[in-house]
Amino acid sequence: MQPTQLANRTLFTGDNLYVLRGMNSESVDLLYLDPPFNSNRSYSAPIGSEAAGAAFKDSWTLDDVDAEWHGQIADEHPGLYKIIDAAGTSHSKGMQAYLIMMAIRLIEMQRILKSSGSIYLHCDDTASHYLKALMDCVFGPKSFRNGIVWKRYGSHNDAKRWGRVSDTILFYAIADAAWNPVHIPHDEAQIEKYYRNKDDRGRYTTSPLHARTLSGGGYQYTWNGINDVWKFPKERLDALEAANRIHWPKRGQTPRRKVYLDESSGVPISNVITDIPIASGKERTGYPTQKPLALLERIIRASSNEGDFVFDPFCGCATTLVAAEKLSRNWGGGRPV
Repeated sequence: MQPTQLANRTLFTGDNLYVLRGMNSESVDLLYLDPPFNSNRSYSAPIGSEAAGAAFKDSWTLDDVDAEWHGQIADEHPGLYKIIDAAGTSHSKGMQAYLIMMAIRLIEMQRILKSSGSIYLHCDDTASHYLKALMDCVFGPKSFRNGIVWKRYGSHNDAKRWGRVSDTILFYAIADAAWNPVHIPHDEAQIEKYYRNKDDRGRYTTSPLHARTLSGGGYQYTWNGINDVWKFPKERLDALEAANRIHWPKRGQTPRRKVYLDESSGVPISNVITDIPIASGKERTGYPTQKPLALLERIIRASSNEGDFVFDPFCGCATTLVAAEKLSRNWGGGRPV
C-alpha cells in the first residue's frame, strides 16, 4: 500500500497495522492508544447498550501473530526482538505473542509520529513493564517523560492482593513536542488549607518576599526597618504595599506577598490522576473498556495544539476522537475488529 496523507475525521475499521502502514511518515502530532492489556479475558458490550455487538478477546498465543511480524522484528530490530524473546522466557509464550503484536505496530507508530510529536500508551500492571521496555527501544529512553497513574476506582476488593484501582499511561515525547501547562481547579479542602487568609478583596495565600534561598541572589537593602535580601527592588515593594498586596504577620516575621485565589490558575496537573472517575451516566456507551472523555481531553490539551493531528489506532468507542473534535484538533482512528 502506498502511504497517503490521512484526511481529517477518518475512521477505519479493520486491522490497524494495515492502516498504520498506509499512513505518511511524520504525519501525526499526538498518538494515544488504549490497546488490549493481555488480560486473558474476553470482553463484550451488554445487549441493548449503545456499543452492543462490540466484543474482543484479550488473550494471546503465537498462533495469533503473523510469522511475517516475527521475522521482521528479528531481522530489522534485533534489540526489540531480544526484549520480546526474554519476555517469552521469563513470563510466557502468551506474553511473547502479545508483545510481538504490539511491537510491530509501535514500529509503525514511531514512523508516522512527527519529530515534534508525543505518544501516550494506556495499559495496566499486567504488561506495563514489558511495554515500557518496548517503548524505550522504539522511541528511545530519552523520550520517556512520565509514567502516569490514573485512579479508576475509589476501592476494589481483590483476593489476596492489594486492590487494583489504577491504570498506567506511558508518556513519551520528542524534545520539541508541544506542551501546554494544564491546571485543575482547587478543591474546597485545598482552598481551606492554603487560602485561609481573607481581606476585603477575598481569599489569599502568601509567598515569600525574601530571596535568601534563591540561587543568583536578590536585592539587599533595608525596607520598613527590615534588612534582608529581597526578591524585588525597593520600588516594587513600595508598589505592592500601596496596592495592599503585602501580608504583615502579627509577630516579627518577614512580610509576605498576597496571592489571591481568583488570580490562581489552579493546581498544575500531576502524574497521579485522582479527580477523573470512570465513564458513567449518559457518557457511558456500554463499550467494555471505555475511558472517560475528561481523561482524553486532559491529554490532548497538554500535548497538542488546535489544528494538530491526533490519531488513535485502537479507538474502540471513539472517545479520543470525540475529545479531539471538541478541542478543535484534526483526528483519525482505527477500530480493530
